[in-house]
Amino acid sequence: MIDHPQQLDVSRSFCVMLHDVAPIYESHVSTFTTALAPLIGNAMSAAVVPCWAGVPLGESDRPFLDRVQDEYANILLHGFEHFRPGTRGFRSKIADGKDEMNGLDPAETDRRLEAGQEILERWMGQPATGFIAPTYQIGFATPDRLAKFGIHYTVGYGNVVTSAGHRLPLATWVWDVSPIRLLCRAGYRLGQIQYRFRKRALPCVVLHPLDLERGFLPQIVKTVERLLLAGREPVMLESLGYGTSGVASKQA
Repeated sequence: MIDHPQQLDVSRSFCVMLHDVAPIYESHVSTFTTALAPLIGNAMSAAVVPCWAGVPLGESDRPFLDRVQDEYANILLHGFEHFRPGTRGFRSKIADGKDEMNGLDPAETDRRLEAGQEILERWMGQPATGFIAPTYQIGFATPDRLAKFGIHYTVGYGNVVTSAGHRLPLATWVWDVSPIRLLCRAGYRLGQIQYRFRKRALPCVVLHPLDLERGFLPQIVKTVERLLLAGREPVMLESLGYGTSGVASKQA
């Protein structure tokens, strides 16, 4: 880890991230790869859920995980099970009960972070160095707590925050914000507004498997194409805090 993030020219950069990467969505991950790889190669981040709905990654998932590592340049930890245990309030219901970290106390947060990292190391060869909380609700998974488990940055809806306290603003397009389709469309519109007015923010295109089922893939592809036509290049999030490379090269 380095003390200060590398400087990015946010006027010429953007990032693409796929959430909810788990074997249950293997075909969805493949569809995103097929659609976006011709545009940006493997310059995408995969946010992996190590124990989706209580089912941990295992030997039978190795072919899928190998493909994810080949097709996505960066792996992040995306919660543990993704679903919130216990009582769900109004905000959790809006999020379809997927705000996992909000339902955990500090001890259970630590247990899941540790277990998640161990699963990634066992089946993907190394633990993650970045974290995305399901539905961006971090609960007790604060940067200082994440650092205890080798995680040096966390991606939120509006910022990337390193364990050293550095922040990079994001202008985020996200479609899967709720089971309510109207809110999904609003998520895209809000991304457009942020892109226009948050000039110092890094554009971030966030994908979810359910985007495909709701018919948003054409809009996602057009968003990436517009960013490329604007002269932007995809970057990997490691460059924000400690990474080995900044701008990811476009593959043929």
